[in-house]
Amino acid sequence: MRLKLGFILRSLLVTGAFLGLVVLWSSLTPKSTDDKSFGRVEERAVFNALPNAKNPVVGKFKPVVPWPHVEGVEVDLESIRQKNEGRNNNHLNPKGQVQNQENVMQKQYVTFKPHTHAYSDPVLQRGTLGNFEPKEPEPQGVPGGPGEGSKAFVLGPEYKDSIQASIKEFGFNMVASDMISLDRSIRDLRHEECKYWHYNENLLTSSVVIVFHNEGWSTLMRTVHSLIKRTPRRYLAEVVLIDDYSSKEHLKSRLEDYIKQWNGLVKVFRNEKREGLIQARSIGARKATLGQVLIYLDAHCEVGINWYAPLVAPISKDRTISTVPLIDYIDGNDYTIETQQGGDEDGLARGAWDWSLLWKRVPLNSKEKSQRKHKSEPYRTVCTVPLIDSINGQTYSIEAQGGGDEDGFARGAWDWSMLWKRIPLTSKEKQKRLTRTEPYR
Repeated sequence: MRLKLGFILRSLLVTGAFLGLVVLWSSLTPKSTDDKSFGRVEERAVFNALPNAKNPVVGKFKPVVPWPHVEGVEVDLESIRQKNEGRNNNHLNPKGQVQNQENVMQKQYVTFKPHTHAYSDPVLQRGTLGNFEPKEPEPQGVPGGPGEGSKAFVLGPEYKDSIQASIKEFGFNMVASDMISLDRSIRDLRHEECKYWHYNENLLTSSVVIVFHNEGWSTLMRTVHSLIKRTPRRYLAEVVLIDDYSSKEHLKSRLEDYIKQWNGLVKVFRNEKREGLIQARSIGARKATLGQVLIYLDAHCEVGINWYAPLVAPISKDRTISTVPLIDYIDGNDYTIETQQGGDEDGLARGAWDWSLLWKRVPLNSKEKSQRKHKSEPYRTVCTVPLIDSINGQTYSIEAQGGGDEDGFARGAWDWSMLWKRIPLTSKEKQKRLTRTEPYR
């Protein structure tokens, strides 16, 4: 009898807990009668003028195509929360407006429509070299010089001490780098099919942002040289260098004098304090005023042959797309260039984070492969970052997300109605952090 009574009590307890969760869920879920909870689609006029039109420098570079137009639905989660609370109390003003817009936790766009500018898709013509491909082999920086053609450049044992010192200071072998031409030629590592794509020449123009902090001279300048050497001039609006509070002497007046050879194409801006990579890139986005697309490069890289058209063509077709290239590997000791390891049999992979927050390259699955007609077509990938800035759909200015703590830091979380929230860091988490710029969990 005791056994049966205990079983009945447990059954009633489980049933009651289930019904309680159902009631709680139904009370928190937005009702279908709510007044347009997710805002309104506002018709925006086509914005064909360059941003910051008052800047006299803007007129020096004309885009190949007009500035595109983007429409979206803007979600103001704080307004939704305030409106829902207003049904239970009358603390809102009569019109139900948010009393303090500075307290908005998050604004984001949940739907996008492609811009109206027509851009034809790239066409693969086997046997006919692509219209953006170089017609002649790339000239060497120094004929037969060290590192040309991405060949290994290995120094003798007499350089051992100076090499170790440079690696300790800069992170890689600057002794070898300083001996390699800033305009060196590189090996073409692309799939053979890549050379036969033909692209519409009405590509959007770009501002390239490069952030550096105490970078070695030759690796930084080789990045700029390769960018200018291998990018069609009509699409390269500007190169924006952001000095994140460097202390190296060669990055001061020497750098400013050196970039004068490009007559204003390359600009340098200096932060008054150390901002960190992501904040410095956001500063670079505000400084970049001429290009229609923002491209971020590391301070120690070399762009590949015909890199620009495949990267920007999808964005020219649909301004809501963000593109990421396949990144080859430069050996920091001998400066050879090799393809990344991993991926499928063609070396193609998506980026992903594992549970320990380590970056992984995941091979394409069979479903994705079945949707592709050619091996060299772009493919979809999903990647999220902890702090994402929002891009204004009209001016393309970049502003930090609202909400979070006094420094703008927050964790992401879903509430019971499956709406995304930005939760400020707790005092316990803040006590564990030695600086404001270090990562957090």
